[in-house]
This record gives sequence, C-alpha cells and structure tokens, in this order.
Amino acid sequence: MKQVSILVPESSVLQAIADPQYLFCAVNEFMIINGKKPLFEVKLIGLKRSVTLNEGLYTVNTHQLLQDVNKTDLVIIPALFGDMKSAVAKNQEMLPWIINQYKDGAEIASLCVGAFLLASTGLLDGKRCSTHWGFQNQLRQMFPSVKVVSGSIIVYNAGHWATHFAA
Repeated sequence: MKQVSILVPESSVLQAIADPQYLFCAVNEFMIINGKKPLFEVKLIGLKRSVTLNEGLYTVNTHQLLQDVNKTDLVIIPALFGDMKSAVAKNQEMLPWIINQYKDGAEIASLCVGAFLLASTGLLDGKRCSTHWGFQNQLRQMFPSVKVVSGSIIVYNAGHWATHFAA
C-alpha cells in the first residue's frame, strides 16, 4: 500500500488539502467496492495536531505530526494562501522533512501556489515548475533558479510534480 502524506501547512488553502484527501480515499473506496484491497494509506501531516486556516474559520486535524512520519511514498504540498513570502516563512520547519523524504525516494507534488513551499526546499533549482498564472512572476523573482513554465497545468521532474489549476 502506498503511503500518501498530505501536508497541512499554516496559511494553506483548505480545498487544496481536502480535495486530494478525498481523491485518494475515493479511489480506495472504489477498490473495496470491487473486492480489491485499497491502494493508498492517506494521512494529513502537520507540525501541529490542529491547524487553523482562513483566520480561524476552519480547523484541520492532522493524523500525524511531521516528526513521526519516517517514510512516505508521496508528499502533497497544498496551495498556500495570502502573502507568499509570509506563508513560506511560517512553514520553514517543514522544509528539512520534505527534503529528507525526497532523498529517501518519495515523490513530491505541489498544488498551485504550493510551488512556493516546494521551491523553498531547493529541490526545484534548475528544474521546471508550474504555478497559478497570477503568481508566476513572483515565483520567478523569489526563486530565480527555478524554471517557471507558463501555460502548463502539470509539470513533472524526476521525483516531483508541480501543478496548477487556473480558475
């Protein structure tokens, strides 16, 4: 069974956490309905057991703390919200864990402006990346060694995915 770790960063977008969690769990349900074993163990992972989002309107409870996850197959970095520099700064403690998971063989996927957190790890240096069109220039300015691709929804580099879904 593949281990899927969906990060719950401070200043993240609730839907960018809930949607991938629902997607992987729905696949598991379809497998079970068809008499097969689930494919994924899906966990919400954070620096805290409880993360408040949208100025306290929502609370996301994590399954595990970051330091308790030794090995995972896939890390999903959700979209961040608000000022990107501030959002990245609030989540600096996640960076070593993301890097270690990548070094241990995990694939890393960022959703939309989650690319800012992924780029902060240095794992995208010299690689192609996509993000929301409204943030492309800021991503280029903050991370000049990342090759920001315009007009692409999904970009794959060996070991990490970067996606964006334009509205």
